[in-house]
Amino acid sequence: MRRTRQQAMVTRQNILDAAVQVFLKHGFQRSAMQDVANHAGVTRGAVYWHFRNQLEVLEALLDVTQLPWQVMQPLPRPLLGSTPLAPLRQALIRMATAPLICLEGSVAAQQLMRIMGEVNQPDSSARLGARLAVRLEADRAAGLLCLQMALAQTAASGALRPGTEPATAALGLFVLVDGLMHQWLRQPTAFGLTEVGTQAVQSHLAGLLL
Repeated sequence: MRRTRQQAMVTRQNILDAAVQVFLKHGFQRSAMQDVANHAGVTRGAVYWHFRNQLEVLEALLDVTQLPWQVMQPLPRPLLGSTPLAPLRQALIRMATAPLICLEGSVAAQQLMRIMGEVNQPDSSARLGARLAVRLEADRAAGLLCLQMALAQTAASGALRPGTEPATAALGLFVLVDGLMHQWLRQPTAFGLTEVGTQAVQSHLAGLLL
């Protein structure tokens, strides 16, 4: 029984690995479960034993892959209050560049984001599925919220330029980081994501902080 369970887990992982390659090569919309089965070297029945459809395969991939916006962490409490600006600035840079470092260092995240880039198009909502769409949006919303809280705390510490609205500043930073990631995925050899991204984040924060 134990061996059978282990074999089932190995087969399931092989199916997931094959699905990534199939979705990248043919596109999620143009792929079928039979394509995944062929690439995995198993029967279509074996694929359906583990997953009811392509959306379940995609959701399983999300379960085992950490995406960039999921790595966001709140500012450390010791930095808040009367802390000098330099450590707070560095903490904000680390927070904002964490998604960039995650993406550049994770092939699995790069692959899944390329797949999701095709799936999460306006005309693909029916195939994406409401639950999966909500899940993906929740990850992005959590990343934005983390930035909003950090910049609100920065404002409370007196380190944000007067007249700067924390929520607006956070949205601008979010769009900058998100845009860099998507541009890099389209042209990964054009620039170093972490290197250029860090410079961009530093420049952006320079206009926000005292």
